Amino acid sequence: MMQPPRILIRGAGEMATGIALHLAEAGLDRLALQECPFPTAIRRAVCFSEAVAEGRWQVRGRYARHLPQPEDCPRCWEQGEIPVLTCAEAATLHAVRPDIFIEATLRKRPVPLGRHLASLVLALGPGFTAGLDAHIMVETHPDHCGEILTRGAARAPDTGDAQAPVAVRHLRAPADGRFCTSRHLGERLEAGSPVGFLQTDTKSIPLHAPLSGLLRGLLRDGTPVRRGGKVADMDDRPHITPQTLSRRATILGQAVTRLVREWLQGDRHATL
Repeated sequence: MMQPPRILIRGAGEMATGIALHLAEAGLDRLALQECPFPTAIRRAVCFSEAVAEGRWQVRGRYARHLPQPEDCPRCWEQGEIPVLTCAEAATLHAVRPDIFIEATLRKRPVPLGRHLASLVLALGPGFTAGLDAHIMVETHPDHCGEILTRGAARAPDTGDAQAPVAVRHLRAPADGRFCTSRHLGERLEAGSPVGFLQTDTKSIPLHAPLSGLLRGLLRDGTPVRRGGKVADMDDRPHITPQTLSRRATILGQAVTRLVREWLQGDRHATL
């Protein structure tokens, strides 16, 4: 029986985690996640990026482990865990030699990407062009989430997936600095309650809850953040908890898994 392909996912936030979960559940479990040393995902309960700080992290029964070196990936796979790597991406590419590369950071700023990175290169969301930067694009826009593009660019901007407008739900950093907080995921706050503060080079800026609800997302205390970066995510829906994987992450995980399976079954010329 052939071994599953080696898959490298750039990013370990919620969307990347949703993709990793669906791939692993489909038996495509020789995968690794490439993350930065200071992750900025705020929905930490459903992000494998938490393994960077905790060493090991579980989402929906699947464990991820932070590895300092990519050479340890095979041992991690043997234990049924997903490696999360924070070394230089070049070192990971050299050690893992991925058959499939998935850009899943959903960054607003362009990042290097090319079809030379693997036999199949997939990219999520705006900022890339199918047929140029990647073989295939997967839409992340709420109205077209999971749609597949083999030519052209994805729709922009990406505006999120929740009921309330993003500007209302999300609390963002007003400047570059370091986010400081004593709050915890799952806490219920009233609108205007203190969430934390942003420490800049010259001052401390207090940050307050934009609406009443629970803290579904919260950046770790002491995390460096850029101006405009998300530091917290409020949700007032009674059925939502910090452990709730978003519908968008689920749709993207299903779409990417379906694409990979079709590619492996020999539909390569049709998809590329």
